[in-house]
Amino acid sequence: MSPPPGATYNTTPTTFRVTVPSPAPQGWLVTPLTLLWIAIAAYAFVVAPKRPDDPASDTLIVSAFAALIGIPLIASVLFNRLGRITIAYDGGAGLVREHIGPLGNNQRFAWDALASVREVELRGRFTRSKGIELDLSAARSHRRLYFGKGLPDQTRRFLLEVLEAEIRAGRHARPLGLDG
Repeated sequence: MSPPPGATYNTTPTTFRVTVPSPAPQGWLVTPLTLLWIAIAAYAFVVAPKRPDDPASDTLIVSAFAALIGIPLIASVLFNRLGRITIAYDGGAGLVREHIGPLGNNQRFAWDALASVREVELRGRFTRSKGIELDLSAARSHRRLYFGKGLPDQTRRFLLEVLEAEIRAGRHARPLGLDG
């Protein structure tokens, strides 16, 4: 199992952590929109200021537009360039984390409930891409966790191989408490 560029994988007998870069799937759209936003913001804040005290001025309207559009656009650029996915196991607890540094989304689960991991096709409103599904069917809730939508093929395969190897290594009890 060859890690993709930027991936890390640390394991001990009782823990493991794998982290991979996670560019946003709509990265091709983010860069041109960011350039457009920079042009609008430059016009709004540098070129256009005539009378900032006039509430109906074009400057105020364009500035509000630039700020309103810019915040989610900058967040998209950050996730596209700096986004990461971390999967960890420690003390019986599993964690899937999509993040930029300390900011992000955490999904916790009982590692004992993890029955399998597989690649699935995740469908959005306008797009389809492959992702990863953790089947927690050994848990009473029979829930599934999905993550990694839009990961490059090499990165997705690496994550699948690591998770399958960790499950085979027996870091968790057998589903439903069965020994085998």
